[in-house]
Amino acid sequence: MGESAKATVGRPRLFDEEAVLHDLTDLFWRKGYGQTSMADIVQVSGVHKPSLYRTFGSKEELFATVLRRYLAQRMTMFAALIDQAGPGVRGVHRFLEMFEADAVSERGRDGCLMVMASNELRGTLPGYDFSTDYRQQMREQIHALIAQALPREAVDSEIVRARTDLVTTYLLGLQVIMRSGADAAEIHQYLAAMHVTVDAW
Repeated sequence: MGESAKATVGRPRLFDEEAVLHDLTDLFWRKGYGQTSMADIVQVSGVHKPSLYRTFGSKEELFATVLRRYLAQRMTMFAALIDQAGPGVRGVHRFLEMFEADAVSERGRDGCLMVMASNELRGTLPGYDFSTDYRQQMREQIHALIAQALPREAVDSEIVRARTDLVTTYLLGLQVIMRSGADAAEIHQYLAAMHVTVDAW
């Protein structure tokens, strides 16, 4: 059960903060920030409004907490996929294959919550430039993928940076397409194009 600095000192926690954030992540992901009301948040969380405000602050602060939690989980997933993919160009292909498997899953079809929120809110909340944070962290993960596909002496080369930017931009755009309702065949078509590009590396 999570703790919060905003909780009243000495007051017992009456709900599981992590479980509430999990449910509210699904809610925001499904409806978007603007279409999610405080009444929706209260209903889905099962927590009274005063307790929500005391724990998470305003709706904007709550959403920022949801996004930080989601981003941490997503980067952990990316790191795991990259580790499983292995080295070399074959590793990049393997990463794309695993990304596709996730993309066509029931959850994957919803696209990325960070990308969705960036489109809706222009990438920022008061005190949190979440879109920049997401792009930077994602670029770091993709850089690790590209770097392990090349000889060690090439890790800091311009080609690594260029390929990192290419794949990062590609995946960000693909997640917008996924959110728009693309079916498995269309998603496969776009990923197949990236496989062809990687073959030329």
